[in-house]
Amino acid sequence: MTSSPKDTPIRRKKSLRLRMIVSLLSLALLPLIITMLLLYLEVNDYVTELERLQPMSHVREQFISAGTQTAFVLVLFGGIVTFLAWRMADQFLLPILIIRRGAEIVSRINLGHRIQLDTGDELEDLAIEFNHMAENLGTAYDELEGRVQEATFTVQEERNRLATVLRTMVDGVIVANEAAETILMNPRARTILELGYRSGIGSPLSRIFPSDRLNFHLKRVRQRWEQGRETVEEVLFPFQDEKIIKGSLSIVPGPKGERAGYLLVFQNLNSRKSEESLQEMQQLLRGPLATSRSLIDALQRHPDMSPEKRTTFLAAVTEEMDRLSTRVTAIDDAAKAVQSSRWPAIVSDPRELLTESLLLAPGIPVEIAESSTAIPSVPVEPFSWMASLRCVLQWISKMTSGRASVSANLQVEEGFVVTTFRVALPFTGDPTELETLEVAPAGEQALSLGETVHKNRGEIWTRITDTHMEIRLALLLAGDVSEGNRTDGLLTAEPEFYDFDLFLPRPVIERADQLQANLNDLEYVVFDTETTGLRLSEGDKVISISGIRIRRGRIQNAEIFHSLVNPGRSIPPESIIFHHIEDHMVADAPSMNQVYPQFTEFVGDSILVAHNAAFDKKCLEIAAADAGLPMIDNPFLDTLFLSYGLHEGTEGHSLDAMAERMGIIIDGRHTSMGDARATAQAFLGLITLLPGRGVRTLAEAKAFCDRQLLLRWQSSRF
Repeated sequence: MTSSPKDTPIRRKKSLRLRMIVSLLSLALLPLIITMLLLYLEVNDYVTELERLQPMSHVREQFISAGTQTAFVLVLFGGIVTFLAWRMADQFLLPILIIRRGAEIVSRINLGHRIQLDTGDELEDLAIEFNHMAENLGTAYDELEGRVQEATFTVQEERNRLATVLRTMVDGVIVANEAAETILMNPRARTILELGYRSGIGSPLSRIFPSDRLNFHLKRVRQRWEQGRETVEEVLFPFQDEKIIKGSLSIVPGPKGERAGYLLVFQNLNSRKSEESLQEMQQLLRGPLATSRSLIDALQRHPDMSPEKRTTFLAAVTEEMDRLSTRVTAIDDAAKAVQSSRWPAIVSDPRELLTESLLLAPGIPVEIAESSTAIPSVPVEPFSWMASLRCVLQWISKMTSGRASVSANLQVEEGFVVTTFRVALPFTGDPTELETLEVAPAGEQALSLGETVHKNRGEIWTRITDTHMEIRLALLLAGDVSEGNRTDGLLTAEPEFYDFDLFLPRPVIERADQLQANLNDLEYVVFDTETTGLRLSEGDKVISISGIRIRRGRIQNAEIFHSLVNPGRSIPPESIIFHHIEDHMVADAPSMNQVYPQFTEFVGDSILVAHNAAFDKKCLEIAAADAGLPMIDNPFLDTLFLSYGLHEGTEGHSLDAMAERMGIIIDGRHTSMGDARATAQAFLGLITLLPGRGVRTLAEAKAFCDRQLLLRWQSSRF
């Protein structure tokens, strides 16, 4: 890296001319000085002899005369030598100055300038070589400028395509930065939000959407991001003007894997119903209006119509007006029905919603009882249900001045998940006013508690025992909601098998000596998982996990980890066909919450290896999140991408294809232990080929996998 002028220490420039003159003078005067020194010695002997023969005064006069003559000769000789040195310095320096000035013009002003020098010596050759360098540099700059223009054109073309896609999308799209400020908004978003010609760019999302609801969803996606879970959050925004917007909120990752912003894609749920209502209105109103117009035209064309006929015509007009009024009333009733319809449901964890509602109602001590059975998910609009629970807690606190002892529990009862708040008697609150309590988050139309609960397909009632009053809020189980009522996200998740931070360096975990260690000197754990299905983000769970250790280039058959896992759900028949693990086989197996800590202890500081490691890593991430434990953050290597890079151009990089290519017999295909053992054998074969590709250390292997990951992902897009 070149340093800037500010980084260069200040140095006093030395004159090349002065240095040459001093050097030439030194070379010219050195023989003279030596000669004068020898002459001085001779003269000294001569003076000593004269002192014996002549008087001292006469000797001094002769010595001064000789010294004066010698000094004159020295000055004259020095002047001549200085003049000659100056001319000689000019003769040598002039071509150098010409080259210097030419180089200055080329480097700072005109790359096409050429140095003209005709000295017939090496300096002329230097000028010619410098001109060649300038020509090559100009050619390189021209090529670079062409590439920059081509890249700029490509970027502009991609930008235009993106702008066209965004402009023509039927969904609204908003991109915000980390501070939740809008940095991009497509025209459809402005139309849905009724922003008109205002761009909304730079505005905080809290000014556009209901702030309480927005902050709730932003908090949830941040927590998921920090836990390494799926960051797509389905959102619903009801506005004060009765408009309802539904969409998906997700994290936008930065270039280094950090959280860089948010992406919100949404639709107006009222728009389709409004369009249908408008079409229906046309059909309902067209007939009465046409008939009334015809009758009025007839009356105007025949002013001399008899009174009997005029009365008949007016009666017909009145009848049509009544029909028109009836149909307008029907349309109004339909609009009201649309407004009071149920909100779209999002499958959620009821315990999580109960916990979050307690956090939003500080100062109210509530003890949550542990349930002996697993609490299933429920279809609900999360924020409104959490606001309903908070409303109940605030009402209890208000009626008891915060002194009552409140407990809460979750139970499954006849197809419902019931949240129960128990308050010790005596209690002064009137249970009949519960449904009339107001739920009014910031930026939204106020609704009664009863209406909010009913919009979520729920029920609310109270029950009084000898010692307690219970407030019970019930929601349907997720399985009891028809498919027609379920709502999927507007965005599909990223491919499960492309995890772009899989091979990124983790300086806190990965020591420098480990990254620079030779691959043959490291210790590995090769592992594999079997699951109920491939859709982990949709609830599929691990049913088997196995690991086998490699140390000093050998598989350690005595160091094996294997466990079946109870997934807490039934295993689909289509999955049993592959791994042959049935429900009764895992009924008594430990849960992943129990197995995960044991597996992390077995792994220790070893390097993790898997085939298509992103899938197995996702299994571990979900297990860590469910168990409330930190994610295992050991370095990963993936035999899929090692094979892809080493055997580029060869068809087939599945575990079966690799085993066939490398002569490996898989004993127990589609079992976690059989696949882990086969992957370990394949890995040992692959790392023997890596030195031939210049890959010898862990850091180089990770970078190698990272390059293949990007190449494979890019090729899969076309």
